[in-house]
Amino acid sequence: MIEITPLCYFLSAVDTGTFTGAARANQVSQPSVSAAIQKIETRLGGKLFLRRKAGLKPTALGLEMYQMASSIVEQMQSLESRLLQQTRKTIRIYCQPDILLTPYAPALNTLGRNMPELQFSFANTAEDCDISFSAQDCTPVGHQFLPLETEEYGIALARSHPLSQAKSLSLEDVAKYPIIARPYCPRADQFLQSVTLPVAANAIHDQQVLDLIAAGLGIAITPLSHARSHSGIVVRALISPKNITRTVGLTHRKTAFSRDLASALLDQIGH
Repeated sequence: MIEITPLCYFLSAVDTGTFTGAARANQVSQPSVSAAIQKIETRLGGKLFLRRKAGLKPTALGLEMYQMASSIVEQMQSLESRLLQQTRKTIRIYCQPDILLTPYAPALNTLGRNMPELQFSFANTAEDCDISFSAQDCTPVGHQFLPLETEEYGIALARSHPLSQAKSLSLEDVAKYPIIARPYCPRADQFLQSVTLPVAANAIHDQQVLDLIAAGLGIAITPLSHARSHSGIVVRALISPKNITRTVGLTHRKTAFSRDLASALLDQIGH
């Protein structure tokens, strides 16, 4: 079977009149062109060119080959062009349950507009993703961590809560109020080792936590930044001898594709 690349070399040789010109047009060496065309001639059992001082002259076989090859190569190039336009690169994103995606949504939207070939897909587990939003302590195995911000924890309450006007609160201040537990968040658990609070519910992710708090069903220990993501809650500074913080960031697989996308997304978030 004659392959598409030697056909391209042959067409260029006819068009330019020399093997050197064909090599230049295809950005390969002149011996590569000569070898490819000789291979076609052996396959077909006849000469494609008459070699003269003035250049190459196609034989009758060469002219017939040129007419047929021109149509084939044109169709193949058209097919490739159409397929490339349709091809989209899928990027699999995972968000840890204690990370709110809301603050990063504008950056994702902008990245999608700037790179229309991207197709976002959200992975169910960190193991399946290319990029994740994660606390540093929860960086998926095999990923590189890129920090975004370090934040402190506070006590999240409904705006109608009796303690919502306080500037800061201790665990003792809220000891009688039921808590929305965040069992997936190792940092929050550190605050609860020294005090027992009644548990109203166990949440499965932080967006659910905020909705339950806004509904008046409990309070929670959350990052201070969560107050920006839900109009129905406030988050007050936590008075505690333990200065517990977390660093949130992007993680990416150690591949060029994931690294470049994470870098582009990091630039958008920084804007």
